[in-house]
Parts: sequence; structure tokens; C-alpha cells
Amino acid sequence: MAATSGPIFTISELAEDLGITSRTIRYYEEVGLIEPLRHEDIAQRLYGARERVRLKLILRGKRLGFSLTEIKA
Repeated sequence: MAATSGPIFTISELAEDLGITSRTIRYYEEVGLIEPLRHEDIAQRLYGARERVRLKLILRGKRLGFSLTEIKA
């Protein structure tokens, strides 16, 4: 697993914290906007503080009217 500073979140914890669905988080992962922490022994998606901040920025961009393509750029 990559070294990370700060808390580690599961997908459900992150979704609840940000008020979005876990499917939305999986979609953002699918299109390359975020990347969960990977470890061969853990099948669960885990996210660090960096990905939480990225998700907050994505959601802010969406509220301001930017498309996901524009946000990714």
C-alpha cells in the first residue's frame, strides 16, 4: 500500500462524509479522476486524505458548472 498521511477512508465512509453515492465515487475512479490505495491483500477500496480533497474539488467544480472533462484537465 502506498504511504499516506492522514486518515484512511472506505468508499462508504467517504460517500457518507461527502453526501454522494459510492457509485459516484466508483465512476470518478473509472474515468481516472481519483485512484484508491492498492494493496494485494485488501479487496476493499481505500482512500487517503489526498483522494478526499480531490473529490471535494471535483464536487466544487461540478457545482460551478464544469464538466468532468474540464475538471480532469
